[in-house]
Amino acid sequence: MKRSGHHGGVLRRRLSSTLFAASAAVLIAFAGGAVAATAASASAGAPDFSVTTIDGKTFTLGAQRGKVIVFDFLQAGCSSCAEQVPVLDKSAARFASKGVRVLVVDLSGGSAHALRSYYRGKLAASERLLVAPDTGFKVAQRYRVTATGMTYVVGRDGSIRWQGLWLGKEKVLPRAIAQAAA
Repeated sequence: MKRSGHHGGVLRRRLSSTLFAASAAVLIAFAGGAVAATAASASAGAPDFSVTTIDGKTFTLGAQRGKVIVFDFLQAGCSSCAEQVPVLDKSAARFASKGVRVLVVDLSGGSAHALRSYYRGKLAASERLLVAPDTGFKVAQRYRVTATGMTYVVGRDGSIRWQGLWLGKEKVLPRAIAQAAA
């Protein structure tokens, strides 16, 4: 038992280090004006996952067929991540009538209570913006996330329609959502 707990700690530190290093590289790239965004293959199916939101509800990607799902890997306390929350929150409100749901997958390791205080309190995000901790980095590993701010737009058919980094290019995300919801 002890060995497996140690291994999980090593894995968590390794993923945290990787995310931190990649996030620093992304920030440097943004400072230079570069944005990494790619149009994903329409046939690429999004790997399924389940998380428990800070409101205590289970969110399962596979159960969302027929809706457009946007999820962004952020980290509470990260200043560049905090800049993305208002855009995600506005997108959740703007596209709700078109069957779009927006989820923040938080990588900070904070409890639901701490994340609720941060996102709903400090950042004033509405309840329309779903927030869930990525316990054990399971979702990040499944999507091979290497940078905070990585965003996915999943179409009604479950395919990845867009993925990328959009901070500094705030019109990119609503455009990708609109195309997926059309």
